Amino acid sequence: MYYIGVDLGTSAVKLLLMEETGKIEKIVSKEYPLFFPHPGWSEQNPEDWFAQSMEGIKELTSEIDKSQVAGIGFGGQ
Repeated sequence: MYYIGVDLGTSAVKLLLMEETGKIEKIVSKEYPLFFPHPGWSEQNPEDWFAQSMEGIKELTSEIDKSQVAGIGFGGQ
């Protein structure tokens, strides 16, 4: 069995694929833009988070049987 961890960061989503033993099989990072529409403001498009998360998950699972993924955890600050 495998588990996927997803960390939604400021400029990229970081993902890892881990075996049930805790061994990390693969790590992927997918960048997305940060917008500055006004001085002192910063914004992101949640659709970018979703799209890059999905791309990262596809890349992580490209060489495994996807039915062996037992769980996915998301985090973000």
